Amino acid sequence: MEKEKLCLRCMRKIGSSSVCPYCRNEKSAPQKEPYLPLKTVVGGRYLIGKVVDSNGEGSTYNAFDMETKRPVTLRELYPKGLLTRGEGNYCLVNVGKASEFIDAKDDFVKLWRKLATLTGYKALTPATDIFEDLGTVYAVTEFLGEGQTLREYLLNKEQGYISWEEARVLFMPVLSALGELHAAGIVHGGISPTTLIIDANGKLRITGYCIPAMRTEKTSMESEIFDGYAAVEQYGMSAGLGSYTDIYAFAAVLYRALIGSTPMSAASRLTNDKLMIPGKFAEQLPAYVINALVNALQILPQDRTATAEQLRDEVSASPAAAGTAAEAYSSAYASLEDIYSESMSTPEPFDEVDEEFEEYQSKPQPVKKSTIAVLVISAVLFIAILITVLAGFGSGKGDETDLSTNEISELVDDSTGLETEEVTDIISIRIPDFYGEKYDDIKNDEEYKGIFIFKTEYEDSTEERGVVISQDKVAGREVTSEELITIKLTISNGIAVPELEGEYIEDAEQELKDLGFKKIKKEAAKKASTSKEENRVYRIAYEDPETGDWAEISGDGRLSAKDTIILYYYAPMETTQEETTARRPENSTTEKQTESADENEETGDSGNDEPVDEGSEE
Repeated sequence: MEKEKLCLRCMRKIGSSSVCPYCRNEKSAPQKEPYLPLKTVVGGRYLIGKVVDSNGEGSTYNAFDMETKRPVTLRELYPKGLLTRGEGNYCLVNVGKASEFIDAKDDFVKLWRKLATLTGYKALTPATDIFEDLGTVYAVTEFLGEGQTLREYLLNKEQGYISWEEARVLFMPVLSALGELHAAGIVHGGISPTTLIIDANGKLRITGYCIPAMRTEKTSMESEIFDGYAAVEQYGMSAGLGSYTDIYAFAAVLYRALIGSTPMSAASRLTNDKLMIPGKFAEQLPAYVINALVNALQILPQDRTATAEQLRDEVSASPAAAGTAAEAYSSAYASLEDIYSESMSTPEPFDEVDEEFEEYQSKPQPVKKSTIAVLVISAVLFIAILITVLAGFGSGKGDETDLSTNEISELVDDSTGLETEEVTDIISIRIPDFYGEKYDDIKNDEEYKGIFIFKTEYEDSTEERGVVISQDKVAGREVTSEELITIKLTISNGIAVPELEGEYIEDAEQELKDLGFKKIKKEAAKKASTSKEENRVYRIAYEDPETGDWAEISGDGRLSAKDTIILYYYAPMETTQEETTARRPENSTTEKQTESADENEETGDSGNDEPVDEGSEE
């Protein structure tokens, strides 16, 4: 059978060429130790290409899946100092390192098995295969070889930074994905401009997942810490890592994207905290974005924004964020013990704490806005009471003013911005069962006002978007208007619609079904101009339930599972089916849906061709 050459850098077929016409890769020296040699086959199906990244945990390769005939990214666990490459590329455990390697292997498998379950967020790169071979373990993920790092993207900008409007589109999906990681018990620990990749579709993706020991100094492994983006706890100056660690890194990357410079190292900020927003950027950026950055870049974990949900509210100027700011500062960080007890990844605190960290803690810290507000209110109340007392003592003096209780009350209200309400009759009500009700209807219901405070969290769900799927208070309990009851409602956030442009129609349909979508229409709305386009999706839309016509998927790219999704794809160039007018986004003649065409390789090669074991190398 005919064999074609495969570029071992970009994993494209290049025919008989000695230089890749796509990435200009050409033959060069073999891959150096300890990396796997080029063209090695692991797992019985993955052809090893160029190594693209390496650290103390292992190496990442571009590879080719010979079963699916598609490029992939492959991560090999090869902890520095624990393994040696032996005969036949088999990994041998170094003397006295067996226990450490077993621990690293267990952590690696646990991490990637968790990642394999997270398929609902396009910003994530979950594992598609995990297997053992050559004495170690491997994880396979989506191929992102044609993308560029966020660092490269920013450096290519003329000014070196981007606007908030552009950053919002890039970063918000990543923030949602971080929340999903944390919910699964994963702390990334390495969010930085080099581990965030902009893929071929212009979407920001999270890469660089590593076992926890790689993301903290003072461990037995050679750690990888991204200075300027790593939180202070990663330097061994505080207790263990948590969601707040990734929040610091995310905010630092956002700072770099908006300001154009890398933030000062968290370790340096302990003794010389000069992280500031330059004046020209302070004028351009929304005040709520600046406030969110300041809160998320606090040095100490107990002062920092704790969750992705909280940060998302702040950078979105959510009313919920403003309404709960005081509570977030006063109770969410009551103590480090509380944070760590609720954290999904909480290593034991370090026995030794650096002297500079102790010195930092002993210094007076900046007072938070919420604390200032409390002090102002207290001061006003004290002054009002003092005036009352003095007025009582000086009732016989003509030049003293006697303030009534109502006047004092008005003074306090005017000074604090608080509003007083008239006293109403006490009423009784039973806690309703909110399941299946729309949250917008609940929060606007006058019957609940003055009795319930609703807190919300959003989860991916096949339930209709915007409806309540659970509550923390048992329905049926009787309460009165004397009590102010806080109820936490979990609300369906629908399902994130993935990017499907360029995928084969059957693959796209199956991916949507796997996510939970039930109603999928396929429209062969254009005739392919090349064999490469045949049976590939070129647009995804949904059916407007009111008009029955197609509509763009806008906003945050989410739909309810009951929504009807329309996949527009290219019909084969040659078809004997009768052409009909199909509904599509453009106003032109379309073709009847065709599903009988076989899938072809992007090169148009016969299915008998084998991709290969020979090709250009770097």
